[in-house]
Amino acid sequence: MQGIHKWQILSTLQMIIFTCMILIPVISQSQEWRFESDSLRDDGPIIPMIINPLIDGIVPEIKYSDNDNEMDSSKIYNGFRVQVLSTKKGNIAEDVRMELISQTDYNVQVIFEAPNYKVRVGAFTDRIDAERLRKQLSALGYRRSWIVRARFTLKDDT
Repeated sequence: MQGIHKWQILSTLQMIIFTCMILIPVISQSQEWRFESDSLRDDGPIIPMIINPLIDGIVPEIKYSDNDNEMDSSKIYNGFRVQVLSTKKGNIAEDVRMELISQTDYNVQVIFEAPNYKVRVGAFTDRIDAERLRKQLSALGYRRSWIVRARFTLKDDT
């Protein structure tokens, strides 16, 4: 008799739990609730402005002109230099620079771009002028010199 009584209690509890599980979601959804998207204020993410000099026209195009007087000395120009040497030893690059200064009338630079020191001569907006200098340097013994693209200001290279 005791077993039937426990069974009835468990059965009643199961019915109550089952009824609650069905009725609670139904009762909780009976209220009407709407989300008003107009009430939400979203300014959006803050995105930093990226300036690309090639797209935004900050860097002028290569100017092919024989008359350097027309060029502004403070502008950055895309052009050409003649590279004579690329080495990992700075003292060798400096020695070659000093030799070139004594042999030519052009500006000679040592540029460090890890891991190499690069010796570059001149600054030209016209590739033909850079080619002339390359041939002169080849005659001086720098036969492996080559032309590279470069950016420069005229006041830095005079």
